[in-house]
Amino acid sequence: MSSPSPRLRRTVARLGLTVSAGAALAAAGAAEAHASPQVPSATLGRTDVGAAFEGTGIALEKSVEGLSPVVKSFKYHPLAATGVDPLDNGASTQVSNFKPVGTRLVTAPVTDRGQVQDLPVAGQALGVLPGGTTPAGAPAAAPAALGPLSLNAR
Repeated sequence: MSSPSPRLRRTVARLGLTVSAGAALAAAGAAEAHASPQVPSATLGRTDVGAAFEGTGIALEKSVEGLSPVVKSFKYHPLAATGVDPLDNGASTQVSNFKPVGTRLVTAPVTDRGQVQDLPVAGQALGVLPGGTTPAGAPAAAPAALGPLSLNAR
């Protein structure tokens, strides 16, 4: 076996020294960085609670704005207004000359369209949500029992 040339030995020695020196510098830098850690600090200025409530109210309103048309027109009964709707039935009776009484008045909101806004109580409660109109076509407004909703802090 022949020995490597002197030029190859010098190149390998220089490469070894360079890698060792680089590793030593990296280790020294890491040790120094570890010796004196820099702790980040944060300071809070004056907190404005009213502005925080206002920002929260705006964020809530904007997030509900996009969701309210979906909620108002959500079809909870997919078979409504079809020929195979099992809930589309009713019973009625008439005694003597009194006005006939039946269940269709109660089941109609469920079987006609099957949307949340068509339900008697839930449809009125959905009026407080922004965007769109109520089933009757009137602008959405808060029911009198709920009153106006406000998130302003005083």
